Amino acid sequence: MQQSRQEDPLGAQVEQLGAQLLRQAEHLADAMVVRVQTAVPAYRTETAVSTEELRRTCLDNIHFVFGPIGRTPALSSPESRENGRLRARAGIPLAAVMEAYRVAARFLWNCLAETAAHSAVPAEVTVRAASEMWMVLDTYTQQMAEGYREELTVQALNREQERSAVVRALLEGRLTETGSSDTATLLGLPPYGPYVVIAAQVPEIGRHAVPDAEPMLRAIGMASSWHLLHDVEVGIAHLPDRALCLDTHQIDRLTELLGSSTHKHAGISPPYDDLGNSATALRLARIALLSAFDGRRVTVFDRDPLAVAAASAPEITQRVARTVLGTLDRIPAVQRALLLETFGAWLDNGGSADQAAATLFCHPNTIRHRLRRIEAHTGRSLTDPRETAELILAFEIDRRLTAAPTS
Repeated sequence: MQQSRQEDPLGAQVEQLGAQLLRQAEHLADAMVVRVQTAVPAYRTETAVSTEELRRTCLDNIHFVFGPIGRTPALSSPESRENGRLRARAGIPLAAVMEAYRVAARFLWNCLAETAAHSAVPAEVTVRAASEMWMVLDTYTQQMAEGYREELTVQALNREQERSAVVRALLEGRLTETGSSDTATLLGLPPYGPYVVIAAQVPEIGRHAVPDAEPMLRAIGMASSWHLLHDVEVGIAHLPDRALCLDTHQIDRLTELLGSSTHKHAGISPPYDDLGNSATALRLARIALLSAFDGRRVTVFDRDPLAVAAASAPEITQRVARTVLGTLDRIPAVQRALLLETFGAWLDNGGSADQAAATLFCHPNTIRHRLRRIEAHTGRSLTDPRETAELILAFEIDRRLTAAPTS
C-alpha cells in the first residue's frame, strides 16, 4: 500500500524531483534522440526507425521513468514489450536495441544527477530516486527484450509454416513455377540444380528420421530443405558441384552420411535440375527406400537397378520371386537361408566360388554344392545368362521381403 506523504516525506521529495525532470521532457527527448543516433548506427537512418518515431519512444520512456518515482514504480511495461516487437519487425538486431536502451539509461541518469545537484537535493533523495529509476529501467529493458523475442518466435513460426507449405506443394507436384528464385530462396536453396530428393523412413509418426539434417548436410557443403510426413522425412538437397555430381563423389558422401545418421533406411532420387520435378523425384526416392534393407541402409535409385526393380511393384515382384525360387520354400528355413546366403556371397564375389568360400569360411566345393542345390530347386542354370538374371532378381526381391522398411 502506498504511504501517505506525511508518512513518507522522502518519497514526496523524490516525486518533486521527478516532476521537475518531467517539465523538461520535450528538451530531454530531443537530446536523447541525438545520443542514441550518435551511439547506435542502426538508428541513424530513417529506414528502420524514423527520427519522429524514435523521439516519440524517447518521450514516452521519460514519462514512464520519471512519472512514477517517489510513488509506486511500474512492475510491467506493455509499451516496452510492444516497442521490442516493433524493433524486431523492423529488423534491428537485438544487440543494437539493447545498446540504445543502455545509452538512454545513462542519459537519464545523468539528467537526474545534474538536476538533483543543481537543485541542491539531499543525497538520500538522489539515491532513492536513482534506485527507483534503475529499477524501472531494468523492468522496461527486460520487457522490451521479451517482446523482441516473442516477435522473432512468431516470425520464425510463420516462415516455417510458409516454407513447409511450399515444400509440400513441390512434393505433391502442385507448384510448377519453380524456376523462380523466390521459391528456392524461401527454401534456402540455390535457384538452379542439380538437386536430389531424400526419403528417410521415420522411426515413428512425428519423429525425425535424420536428426539435425540441415546443419549436418550444410557441414559437407549441401544446402537442404526438409519436410516431415507421417511415414518419411523428405529432404530436397542441392549438390553444389555439377562436375562432382557427375562422377558420383557428392552422392557417395551423402549416402555415407545418411547411412550413419538415419534411424532406419533411406532412398535417394537421381539428380535433377528443375525444382518442379521434385514430385517425380520423391516417387523415385520412395522406390529406392523400399529397396533398402539392413545390409544396405541407403539406396540410390539409379545405382542399383536390380534392387529398385525388386522393390518397385511389391505385389508383382513377390510373385515373381516365388515362381523363380521354386521349391526352395519347401525346405527347412535354416537350409533355405544358408543356400541364399551362399548365392549372395557368390554374386558379391563376381561369381567366384573360391572367393565366396573365403567370405563364408568354408571349402569352395561346399559353395559349388550349394549352388547346384539352388539350380535343382529352381530349375534354372547358373551357366545360362538369362536364367542367372532371373535368379538374381528373385534373390534381390526375397532378401527384402523380411527386411524392407514399411513405407
